[in-house]
Amino acid sequence: MKAVWILLSIFWLPAPLLAQSDQQQTQQLIKELKQLTDQAERDRSASYRFIDQLRDLSSRYDAPWRKQVLYDDFSDGELTRNPGWQGNMDYFRLSRSGMLRSRLDLSQQPASTNPPRQSSQEAILGILLEGVLQPNGRTDTPPATMHPDQADLFTTTQISNAFAITIEFGLRGISREGSFEWGAYQGRQRDSGYRIAYEGGDRPAIKVIRYRSGMSAVIERYDQTPLFADGKLHNISWLRANSGVMTIQVDGKEIIRVRDRSYRDPFSGFIMSNRGGDYTIRSVSVFAEE
Repeated sequence: MKAVWILLSIFWLPAPLLAQSDQQQTQQLIKELKQLTDQAERDRSASYRFIDQLRDLSSRYDAPWRKQVLYDDFSDGELTRNPGWQGNMDYFRLSRSGMLRSRLDLSQQPASTNPPRQSSQEAILGILLEGVLQPNGRTDTPPATMHPDQADLFTTTQISNAFAITIEFGLRGISREGSFEWGAYQGRQRDSGYRIAYEGGDRPAIKVIRYRSGMSAVIERYDQTPLFADGKLHNISWLRANSGVMTIQVDGKEIIRVRDRSYRDPFSGFIMSNRGGDYTIRSVSVFAEE
């Protein structure tokens, strides 16, 4: 019952008071509402539907991310300082226009070929001929250039469980394969956490992905309209509240709203991962709780 009174007080609080306190009182009410909602869930004193409605409502007013923990517009012309990026630098380069470009051509992967089966006589003859033609055992065939199937760029920074990540992102050409991911990770292996993924193909999509020890699960996806086909840069905003509600906006339009509470601890850093394709990133911004 107390949760209902706190809920009502959010709407009855005078607007001038909200403006005067810079929404501090609203944030305090939201904090108390979330505590009571958690208590109601533990005590089973309210229906699951009502609890979900309370969490959804609190997430709409909850804006705890006020501290900027990462920003880079790549205008300084380097990646190793302020902030210091690490990873596959060969696949993340700064362009002349002062933007980050990441290109990974999956078509250059060497094809795996299985040699035809030979009889024992053919195999022996082949060995003898090879010894005659190349007596020193040398081979004139150059080794195939190996390309990774993914290239990562990351930086360590403390990111609270509630965060706001904004990236200016665009495609260079229409990729029929591959994807590009970015998000907050946990641990030294950087294989756990949440990521947003742009996936190319005949039906491009935006996905929210949860990683745990390298295993991935798609939480939600959006593929209703053509994405980024105009070749321009687009502003992609990703907000996560303490309730676990995550919203994704593209150029100010909300396309995804989903809740996942698998992770409740802070994150260790921010990562971008090219899984094939050619992309441009103008800026990256991450805000966390103070």
